[in-house]
Amino acid sequence: MQRRVKIIGAGSIGNHLAQASRRMGWSVTVVDTNPAALERMRTDIYPTRYGKWDSEIELIEVKNQPRGKFDIIMIGTPPSSHIPLAIEALKEKPLLLQIEKPLCPPYEPKLAAFLKAVKKSRTKVVIGYDHAISKAAGRISELLKKKIIGEPVTLDVEFREHWQGIFKAHPWLSGPKDSYLGYWKKGGGASGEHSHALHLWQYFAQAMGIGEWKHVSSVLKVEKKGGTEYDSIASFLLETGTGFVGRAIQDVVTRPTRKYVRIQGALGYIEWLLGGAPGGDLIRYESNGETKEEVFEKKRPDDFYQEVLHMEDILSGKIKEKNSPLSLASGVSVMRVLEAAWKGRNRFQKISR
Repeated sequence: MQRRVKIIGAGSIGNHLAQASRRMGWSVTVVDTNPAALERMRTDIYPTRYGKWDSEIELIEVKNQPRGKFDIIMIGTPPSSHIPLAIEALKEKPLLLQIEKPLCPPYEPKLAAFLKAVKKSRTKVVIGYDHAISKAAGRISELLKKKIIGEPVTLDVEFREHWQGIFKAHPWLSGPKDSYLGYWKKGGGASGEHSHALHLWQYFAQAMGIGEWKHVSSVLKVEKKGGTEYDSIASFLLETGTGFVGRAIQDVVTRPTRKYVRIQGALGYIEWLLGGAPGGDLIRYESNGETKEEVFEKKRPDDFYQEVLHMEDILSGKIKEKNSPLSLASGVSVMRVLEAAWKGRNRFQKISR
């Protein structure tokens, strides 16, 4: 089925979502407040990444945007604008609303109003934590259901990546001060930008049946440079209601990149190295005393293609919205952890000699 899609934001994410939607054969309209951003998409970002510009994509300034005729609306703007835009998008009554991660900055004052509006709406809502619906993540979920590693012991997730890659993808930015990235209160820093780690921790905890997280202890290294204020390293120790303990670490300083999941069980382990194989992801696991490896080939645009495929599965009824790894509830849960982490950050206890 050809869907009608509106993408708000012509930045890096907007380009990825547009290209993925066009791979689906959907009609795409991209809107942005900045005419220069739309032109940059047409003449630079899109053709550089994907080989040539797709003339079927419609580019429109926000002030002239069409409303109310779209099956899907996607929001790919900075986090501080997500909720206000989402509230307005619900009024257009799309079948599905996608919001890029993180859902919003910590302590977003309009979040409660948005959640209330969603309850009154028929629009399905997903959050763009695309790694959770990758083929590799799905395979790990299958292995966990088979209990090949026995009872789970601990879970560690790392999303450690120097943000030079982000600025290479956004050459019009000279550094973190030029965008939300340099301000944790706007949803930036390691805790917001790389919150994939927290989301994956939550996803695999659910797959293992170890309960929902109930407590978090956090250490956040806060940098204040040139007016910015962000966390360069965010470390979380997490405990579920069943007493299961694990950790998640996110940073914007590590190079080469390390994106990693390890699930330790009583009988073995499962590891996922995102980008750990030439051209894709690597899963390594122990089963019956034998170590096995599986490679899942992909490129970065494929992450977004998997995401739009997932959206179609939700709309067609193959996947229930509440059961989706990208559910609104999962995005809200990540925000609650971040809020608790910032509230109680760096409460060190003296180690007695």
